Amino acid sequence: MIYTGELMNIGIVGAGIAGLAAAYRLVNAGHKVTIFEKDEKPGGLARSFDFAGNKLDIFYRHIFKSDTDIIKLINELNLTKELIWKQVKMGFYYKGKTYNFTTPVDLLLFSPLPFFDRIKLGLISLFLKDVKDWKKFEKITAKEWIIKNFGKNIYEVVWGPLLEQKFAEKADKIAMTWLYGRISARFKSREAGGVKEVLGYLNGSFQKLINVLADNIIKKGGQILTRISVNKVIIEDSKAKGVFAADKKYDFDAVLLTCAPAIIKEIVDIKSAGIEKSINSIDYHGSVALAFRTKKSLGNIYWLNVADKESPFVAVVEHTNFISKENYNGDVVIYLGKYLSTQDELYKSTNEEIKNRFFNYLKKINPLFDEKDVLEYFIFKEPFTQPIIPVNFSEIKMDYKCNIQGLYFANMSMIYPEDRGMSYSVKIGNEVAEIINNDYKK
Repeated sequence: MIYTGELMNIGIVGAGIAGLAAAYRLVNAGHKVTIFEKDEKPGGLARSFDFAGNKLDIFYRHIFKSDTDIIKLINELNLTKELIWKQVKMGFYYKGKTYNFTTPVDLLLFSPLPFFDRIKLGLISLFLKDVKDWKKFEKITAKEWIIKNFGKNIYEVVWGPLLEQKFAEKADKIAMTWLYGRISARFKSREAGGVKEVLGYLNGSFQKLINVLADNIIKKGGQILTRISVNKVIIEDSKAKGVFAADKKYDFDAVLLTCAPAIIKEIVDIKSAGIEKSINSIDYHGSVALAFRTKKSLGNIYWLNVADKESPFVAVVEHTNFISKENYNGDVVIYLGKYLSTQDELYKSTNEEIKNRFFNYLKKINPLFDEKDVLEYFIFKEPFTQPIIPVNFSEIKMDYKCNIQGLYFANMSMIYPEDRGMSYSVKIGNEVAEIINNDYKK
């Protein structure tokens, strides 16, 4: 990024991937940057914690071959040698049985569907991977599109249960653009004509990327203030002039908010900013993840989708079927995860209650699991992890800019039509930094 204009003093709220990526670009353009982060360290939803002598992401993570923005950043930061690409196996749990769900042959052997429906199930990915005009999916729900084009069986057996597990009562309202984004990204990461599922991971967790980004920002004169929440964005004469944080005023020439819309509403006059419709319309689900270390593997599947309404989790992710267990003292590492409303009973449950529900159901679907083998477990909750994407979402999507001069936004809901992901966070961080630069060029 080449910048020849006036150097700015910029405040960024949120040290997640988007905030760090934007800060990295801005300090390299010569600007002064201060990041405010409410947690004790940078990373946001991508942060890690100490685990079995290593670092482990609080939520299960991987990247796809199609995630070009984060791959370019990894290369730029000289972390290329740390990026691991591996072939993995996927599974699908349905009515008491686990099915392999990776290759075309696996789909042909998926007995819950009649044979011709199995063929149609595979054709969905082949069709969507070549679609360029995603806007045609905006006005129809995923449910309507699948049933109309591929039949009711496929929706009721595969996509319906998964959508219900992810979006609960909102499942029927999810736009086809969301499903398009998910399937398209996954298929682009496949090799050997779609037969091999190949995913990427940073050796030592994605905290390594976060740490290197943070170090680069600080070396260029930027600041990252942790354990500090921003209470208000200061607006004077329709211009962003700074923020109040921890009972202190910080003056800035521009302010970038990377937090969720619900938080923006608490610190910005959204009516004056002209973003009232977007902020009041965009909804999120939160997440609950349980990561545990155990003595025994559950099998050879990395990612198991659980298509059962009674299940308290939507996925079983055996991390050490992707990354060697030698990185974790030779133990098996498994995640159980669920997207849900923060008003859901499960989200409000204690860690002990969540653990009991998760482990009891895991035993039901996999007899190899025995809680006695569990060495330790950790539970993480975050309230804003999955934007809800209804039809015509582009009509309420936020822009990088608003009516208030010098106030900018970059949050997960803005990566539409793509679905949530670290690479898209890098992308919007890069893009908003470029916009800020362009706005202040002489």
